[in-house]
Amino acid sequence: MKRVNHMAAGVFLLAQAFSGVAFAASVTLSGDSVDFTFDDTLMGLFGQPVLSGDTLSFTPVDFKAASTNGAGYTLAANTANIQMTAHNGYSFSSIDLAERGDYMLLGGGSTADVAGQVRVYDVLDPAKDTMTSIAPDAAMDQTGGNTHPWTAAASTEWAGTRTVNVSFQNLLVASTSGSSSLAYVDKKYGGLTATTAAVTPVPEAQVSAMMLAGLGLIGWKIGRRRV
Repeated sequence: MKRVNHMAAGVFLLAQAFSGVAFAASVTLSGDSVDFTFDDTLMGLFGQPVLSGDTLSFTPVDFKAASTNGAGYTLAANTANIQMTAHNGYSFSSIDLAERGDYMLLGGGSTADVAGQVRVYDVLDPAKDTMTSIAPDAAMDQTGGNTHPWTAAASTEWAGTRTVNVSFQNLLVASTSGSSSLAYVDKKYGGLTATTAAVTPVPEAQVSAMMLAGLGLIGWKIGRRRV
């Protein structure tokens, strides 16, 4: 009897564990005109996002790369996948990514860089996709004992569908080639913004036919009255 109870308890706990993972993995946040759906267990270095309007914002705290005293290249990388669905009556116009963080360079032979890409594809037609590279807006070459800000942006024009998958890859690179040197770069913010436009509904064929028939009937009645 005890063996049966232990087995039942094990099955119950296993079912709870699986159901909990399935529940936690799929998250949908509803914006002003777009729904954002993502797996919250796969955000990694980006951390958990928050939604404001139609902008999904990330504020990572551990997304960084550092190299010291000629250690060579250090890379920090992460990719996030977001499904975006426009609300009824809307369609996409563009999808934009804005990012920012800080970097520090000390000593000769120290470098820092930011790279990556944004890829968008149609969920119903995956062959329809577009890719835009991510690069810093200005050269990351300032040296000294203070950190310096960097910014980056990428914009993708998109139209013709209401559901797309957006993957954005971030690469942070720090490198030193000499002694008494330091290179550091981090990411503090990333914002994925969907720009939409209202769609004018197109009447269905039956509705159009009924409207034409109604107009014809009105015209026929007006013609009889004149006679």
